[in-house]
Amino acid sequence: MSITSEINEKLDQCFTILILDNEVTLDAFVTEPALKWLRLLNTDGAYKTPDQYPTRLTKQESDREEMNWDKVNLNHLQAEMARLNNSIDLVAIGNNASQGLPLARALPTTLRKNNAAIIYGASLPEQSIYQGLGYQNFWPREKLIEIVWPLAQNDEGEIGLAFINTIEHNELNY
Repeated sequence: MSITSEINEKLDQCFTILILDNEVTLDAFVTEPALKWLRLLNTDGAYKTPDQYPTRLTKQESDREEMNWDKVNLNHLQAEMARLNNSIDLVAIGNNASQGLPLARALPTTLRKNNAAIIYGASLPEQSIYQGLGYQNFWPREKLIEIVWPLAQNDEGEIGLAFINTIEHNELNY
């Protein structure tokens, strides 16, 4: 199953945000009330949602998720991203010290202007590079939900988050 079909099936009737970021950033997306969310894992060459999802992204859930150290294959993720379409309302790519650049290059150019945002922590020194790739939305990670909330309300749906981890952690680098 593709990323798009998995998200559309599991987050039906939601304003969907696909977040490509580091799992330790999940606290930035915790809101009250908690948003519907799921994670996608690369399982045998396809991105799938584990059975317990979707759920609600609470602080407790976020803390637990920080310890889910997914295997990351950026080449495979880039190939999957090239197949995304505008049935996903927004693709939010975490910058993480330029690690978002390969993913930003993989997203179809037709989605970059209106259906994508680059999210970051404190600053985005690579902003001009992303602009050169056609991106126009640059938001602090903590502001993503606040900025997108009115769009979801206009769409008359609740926000549904789909998350793919882009940085592989283990006991040695966490």
